[in-house]
Amino acid sequence: MTDDIKNDQTGDQAEQDIAQANKQIQELTETAKRAMADLQNYRKQVEKERKDFAAFANVMLLVELLPILDSFNRAFSQVPEEIKKTEWFKGALGIEQQLAAVMRKQGITEMESQIGKTLDTKIHEPITVGPGEKDIIIEEFEKGYLLGEKVLRPAKVKVGNGEPHDL
Repeated sequence: MTDDIKNDQTGDQAEQDIAQANKQIQELTETAKRAMADLQNYRKQVEKERKDFAAFANVMLLVELLPILDSFNRAFSQVPEEIKKTEWFKGALGIEQQLAAVMRKQGITEMESQIGKTLDTKIHEPITVGPGEKDIIIEEFEKGYLLGEKVLRPAKVKVGNGEPHDL
């Protein structure tokens, strides 16, 4: 009979050991799952940060190119008619058009003329004021640009101060 009791105790001990081992396996499995989830989240975060940095670098480059586009526009507005017919001018115009096409391909669009519109500091940068209807744009010094729906560069404008025009 003592052998039966010993076997029962040994069996009970074995069952407890198995239960404890199963519990330990379950805990380690949960730990491994959490570690894998953390690793996947880390990888996603690193990839997102990499993409965000690349997008930021792209935007910074595009912002640096805007003054070049402005310079082309200012230069072309001053070209005499006889020069506009030359091959040289046509080549320079082609370069400007290539640059504008690259900007459009990257999602940059030129804001439409702001003259006559009400000042909106989200899209306009008032440079000076002058006689004219209060808070109405009376002159545009530099075009504004959008990147999608976001303002990349506000339009630089002259705004009316509410005083009448001198006649």
